Amino acid sequence: MAGTFSACSFRTIGSAASPQNLLTIENIDATVLVRPRAIILQMDALALLTAVMPLNRLSRATAVPTGGTVLSKAQFDTANASNANVIVRGGTASDGGALTAITAIAGTTIWQEYGMRMHTLVGQVLSPVSYLPKVIDIKDLVLRQNQALLVQVVAAAGTSNPATNHYAVNIVWDET
Repeated sequence: MAGTFSACSFRTIGSAASPQNLLTIENIDATVLVRPRAIILQMDALALLTAVMPLNRLSRATAVPTGGTVLSKAQFDTANASNANVIVRGGTASDGGALTAITAIAGTTIWQEYGMRMHTLVGQVLSPVSYLPKVIDIKDLVLRQNQALLVQVVAAAGTSNPATNHYAVNIVWDET
């Protein structure tokens, strides 16, 4: 069961919580290695934000996550099947629906970038944030048995992550 796979979160609404866990990928199988290739977060803000913009952060979770909503996995090659013990969780069960909290604690930060903020309501800001540094093109990030990655929003203040912020996270990984 080797191949390349992807998963997408539902649109998740900001919660004023900090941190707010948006997505995890975990590997609980001893026979497979998971190598993330891309993790992209997009944010849409529907209101002015005068507070400091939130940080989007990627870290290893200190333990295997629980809770959240298990997301469907897509195959790049339909002849391959993803290992059932590679699990992707999102923070809501439907597009813009009620939050389903992912229980996970961040370990050491791997990568972080600021999100965006609308300081006026003029125009549109597209904000794809890549959670993996360019070095991923030449050096693998590997998830072994009972390891997980955690994508979260970390707000300087509750007003940095209001319910008028909407997030979507996409992830692509290889299983070997």
